[in-house]
Formats: sequence, structure tokens, C-alpha cells
Amino acid sequence: MLSQKYIGHYSSVIWQGYSVEDNSVYRDFISNELRERLNDESGQREIENHLRGLASTGFERENLEKLLNARPTEEKDWAIGEAFAEAILEKENNAKFPWNQRRDLRNENSILSGADLIGLIDDNGQAKLLIGEVKTSQEKKYPPQVMYGAKGMIEQLKAYHLNYTREMTLVSWLLVRCKNTPFENKFNEAIKFFITNGNSGLYLVGILIRISVDVDELDLKNRAETLDETLDGQNRGELQAYYLPHTIDEFVNLAIGGDQNVK
Repeated sequence: MLSQKYIGHYSSVIWQGYSVEDNSVYRDFISNELRERLNDESGQREIENHLRGLASTGFERENLEKLLNARPTEEKDWAIGEAFAEAILEKENNAKFPWNQRRDLRNENSILSGADLIGLIDDNGQAKLLIGEVKTSQEKKYPPQVMYGAKGMIEQLKAYHLNYTREMTLVSWLLVRCKNTPFENKFNEAIKFFITNGNSGLYLVGILIRISVDVDELDLKNRAETLDETLDGQNRGELQAYYLPHTIDEFVNLAIGGDQNVK
């Protein structure tokens, strides 16, 4: 599924690029891990089972099914990109995302504010708080524009470093979702490490999803250096680029379970 094409290190940041091979392993990944994150399938099953237990008459069950069958008619590119990022980090980097952020949507067309990725990661045996940003681009420019500017990946990642207000917002959000779950111990370990090291110990991750462009390490090399200049102490950064074998329409179609013959 993945073929590493380049890798590099700075003092606090690692950057690497992968060509994604369209094979059976990749298709299984899309059908299982990605769609689980994209559709929150386990959460939806729990919701459906609970609601069906409240419908006691045929009329109530008929009305309930209309609600349960209501889904957004079009999946957003950003949502698929974030689902891909979470699924690949869980599969390849031992990351954990205790809560699917799609459960926090209050409008089917809305984009959640704040970090794209919020979770926990094992960094050489040490649990750390993972904060990440995801960008998808088919621009034939290296790096693409999504890596620059105030809304670009690197500036967004830098904004979490030594910004106690933003960090506390994310810590509070994640604690509520880890409390009294199997993730609570790892959360406690990550925060203990963070405060013991002078509020240093974040793991900042940037995922760049490249569509229909050639592999080029210039996508990440200079941007990783810029991020590295910001980080200090126990804070670490990782930039990953994934070069997909599809057009954007083919990727979206495959992710939502459309034509299985896309190339």
C-alpha cells in the first residue's frame, strides 16, 4: 500500500513522503479503516440501536426510519482527507483518536473549528498529546499553497506551540472524551509528561494529501525546517505527504463506496 519515497530529519521534526499503491491492501484500508472514521460507523450503530429501542409502534418506527436514513447528499473533500489522516496515523504511527469529531457537528455542512486532529500518540514509549492539521492539494507546485500563509499547515501547527489558551482548550476537549474510557490512562500519562517538562511535550503532525501530482520532497523539506525552527524542549513535529493514485473525484467516490473500478 505505501512505498516510502523520501525521508529527512531536523532536530525536532521528521518529514517523509509516501507513494500510495492502489492494491488490495489499499482498497481494504479504504473500505474498513477510512470509512469507519468517515462515517463514524460504530457511533452510528450505537445511536440507531438506542433510538430504535424508543420506537414502540409501527407509526413511530416508520417515522424513525426516515430520520435514520437521512444523510448528507454530498461528502466534503476536507472530511475525507481528515478521515484518511486519522486512519493512516492509527494504522502506521500507533496514534489513537478517542473521539470522532464528526459527532460534534451541529450542521451537516459545517467545518469544525480548531485542530483537524486531536488525539494521543506513542512516541518511543512515551504517550503524548497529538495535534494535527490536514491539507489536500492537487496544485502542481512544490510545496502547494496550502503549506503557506496564516491558514497554511505550518503556521497553523506553529500556532499551537506555547499558546497556552489553545492548548488548554484542546486538553479540556480531549479530557472530557477520555474520562472513564480505556484512553484515560494514556491521556493522564501524556499530560503528566507535558506539565513535568515545563509545558513542553506536544506531538505536532501535518498530513499533506497530494492528488494527481508527481512525488517531490520539496513539498515538505523547507516547510519542515521552518517548523523545526519554532519547536524546542520536548515538543516534536512530523510532516507526512501521501501521493494518491487518483483524481480528486475518484478519491471521493472510492471513499464513500462508489465505483470500485476507479483507477
